Amino acid sequence: MLSGRSIRPVHRLDAVAQRALHALILGLVLVVLLLVAVPLADRYSPSHENALVIAVLLVLVIEFATGLVDRLVEWLLFGKRADAAAASWQLAKGLEELDDEEAVIGLAHSLVDTLRLSFLEVVIEKSGQITTLVTIGEDSTGATPFPITHAGVDTGYVSARRRRTPLDARDERLLHAAAAQLGVVLRAKDLADELQAARRELVISREDERRRLRRELHDGVGPTLAGIGLGLQAVDNALPADVPRARSLLTTVQVDITELIDDVRRVVDNLRPPLLDEVGLPGALTQRAKAFAAAAEWTLDVRVDELPPLPAAVEVAAFRIGSEALTNVARHAEATHCQLWLRIDGDFLLLDVCDDGHGEVAPGRGTGIASMQNRAAELGGSVLVASVDSGTTVQMQLPLTVDGAHE
Repeated sequence: MLSGRSIRPVHRLDAVAQRALHALILGLVLVVLLLVAVPLADRYSPSHENALVIAVLLVLVIEFATGLVDRLVEWLLFGKRADAAAASWQLAKGLEELDDEEAVIGLAHSLVDTLRLSFLEVVIEKSGQITTLVTIGEDSTGATPFPITHAGVDTGYVSARRRRTPLDARDERLLHAAAAQLGVVLRAKDLADELQAARRELVISREDERRRLRRELHDGVGPTLAGIGLGLQAVDNALPADVPRARSLLTTVQVDITELIDDVRRVVDNLRPPLLDEVGLPGALTQRAKAFAAAAEWTLDVRVDELPPLPAAVEVAAFRIGSEALTNVARHAEATHCQLWLRIDGDFLLLDVCDDGHGEVAPGRGTGIASMQNRAAELGGSVLVASVDSGTTVQMQLPLTVDGAHE
């Protein structure tokens, strides 16, 4: 940003240029007026009234023309940046009819036109990679950068320069405002990209789940039902002539029915854990924690506050996340004690799973951290993992109100 010492000379030069141009234009107007008014006064007025007529005309013209000349001079020297409202409207006009892909380019061209810039560049930094979105002009020597900030985080900068006249305070205010608008536009584009990616992942997950269900029904339930049908037909053919054979066939059909029930139960259990319907989320997590504690031989401390009715998607996500966290404790932490705390805080369901293990978290080696975080993010929640030498804490936060949530 320009310092105060560098702005004052520019202000003085602008003021001198504005007064000089104003005096020149107004003088030309008065000269033209005199050339027209004096002959007319000589022709139609007595000689002693010429001075009075000319004086009246000059006063009226000066009164009327001063404001017009002021606006004309400001437009000639500063363009639309002299009027903050007009400049802001011009910048907004660059955004109103453009989508996210073209909004940055539209705003950049509006800035160049409004401020009469000779160079403008928009650069963003995302995931450590620097990308130039738009460049207008070629000579970037002496260009001033203005940070693009959103939610207190710098995401890039706008670099601007004017060839003949340095940027002044008005220009800087408009460029800061434009950089703020760019921050909002770029964030909106990022959110749109994230939403599109989430939709794509949702469609892929849904189709994968449908394919899995179809395969299980086709390969498991389908053949079993067909075998039961054939067995019943064989029983019908054996009766009443061969009762022992009919009884043997019925035994086989009964075994097939038992296997079919097991297959259907397995498919249903994959859709929603049955423990949630049998004992609710607190009871399901408590039973799962006790089973892990008994198998891994660590002590357990379970604290469950009173819970309101929860959306089905929240129950399933909380149970899956809690189960994964307990699995990590049993498999990787080598802990002697584990604490589980399920509670409500405002509009969120919170779950903490803490252990006193060695505290080494190894993403990608069976810990399932990414899986827990993705499952929470699907519902607008989060999972934070804090690991120190004295143990690991998994903190889950899920919103109680989930619109359009899926299990």
